[in-house]
Amino acid sequence: MDQQYCIINQCLQLLKQSDLPTIKKLRVEIQLIQMKRLLLNDRLTNDMVTGACGEDVFEGLLNQMRRICGEGSQGDALTDLMERIGGMLTVLGGEQHAHH
Repeated sequence: MDQQYCIINQCLQLLKQSDLPTIKKLRVEIQLIQMKRLLLNDRLTNDMVTGACGEDVFEGLLNQMRRICGEGSQGDALTDLMERIGGMLTVLGGEQHAHH
């Protein structure tokens, strides 16, 4: 769990240093902060954190962030990233959303 949290912090750091357009930076930042909040949720089960959102998934996310922030790639790469984070948020937030 701490590993995932560290990775999100690294992603946020990369984002700050990148030269992506501000609006896109903010959108991704909001998603990452949401993910941080969900990771701190006590109701997270171990399967959620090891399965669909295991460390390898977070490592993949970090690599994707590095590519996007490093190359400043636009368009699809950023959309893919945001979809990926969105999917992770859905898994991590699964518990809460089930009750609405």
